[in-house]
Amino acid sequence: MKEPLDKKGLIEKLLRSQPINIPVFHKVALRLLQMMNAHSYKIEEAIVLVNEDAALAAAMLSHANSTYNSGKAPITTIKNAIVRLGSQQVVNLAFAASMSTSKSNNPLINSYLKTLWYHSHAVAVISSWLAVQLGHDNKRVDINADEVYLAGLFHAVGKLYLLKSMDNLIEAGILQDDDSMIGAIIDELNIPMGIRVIQHYNIPDIYLNSVERHITDDWKCGINDHFVAAVRLSCKTHNYIMQGIAISEETIMIKDELSLLNIDDAASIYDIAKAITGEGSLQFN
Repeated sequence: MKEPLDKKGLIEKLLRSQPINIPVFHKVALRLLQMMNAHSYKIEEAIVLVNEDAALAAAMLSHANSTYNSGKAPITTIKNAIVRLGSQQVVNLAFAASMSTSKSNNPLINSYLKTLWYHSHAVAVISSWLAVQLGHDNKRVDINADEVYLAGLFHAVGKLYLLKSMDNLIEAGILQDDDSMIGAIIDELNIPMGIRVIQHYNIPDIYLNSVERHITDDWKCGINDHFVAAVRLSCKTHNYIMQGIAISEETIMIKDELSLLNIDDAASIYDIAKAITGEGSLQFN
């Protein structure tokens, strides 16, 4: 006879069994991704689509100027952003902008959302930087910097969905805003719910595959291993940064990723990652 489920178990069962009916990504970002994957991406259509949502358009321009174009002439229109950055980076900006605006009226959930955004964005930036550097330093490691940026944004999308879902459950009086319970549920369901979200939105397999292999021990399979390793290493590195833990080539949790990517100076990766994510100017909880 099965033991009755405790409160946490009941909430987890509810979250696992519910359809993905809470919006996670902005519809404009999803449509841009669909257009790009269908090879039907036209600048004129993209401009009209993005400008349908003034808040998203403004957030995209802000990201375009702060993240990608330091030192260059400011981008002031969506058209200029698309022309200068290209379709993949505009898609990336749309997802970054939509995810960064996720907020809650509940202080605890909002704190989780803020921390999640900073971490996801940092992992995306570090992953993209790694791809560029590895391309320069080791021609055998070929990772698309724009694609791995999006994989970095998506790596913890299960947490985003869970937080939005639990926010609704708290508002409905089904769940209490208990920090330890929320944290435990996120740890338990992050990956399975992330897989469900990616599948629900028909996001390309390379991102689904990256989420599936993000925390498993047997993540190397010979397909997109460098891509997956870059996101895993970026995530772990940023976690170390947030915890103030120094890393080296001997740090056991990153040895496999370092080895596969032929990186022999983990401390340098740590220092550069800390600098490019603006750790000194962002507040991480």
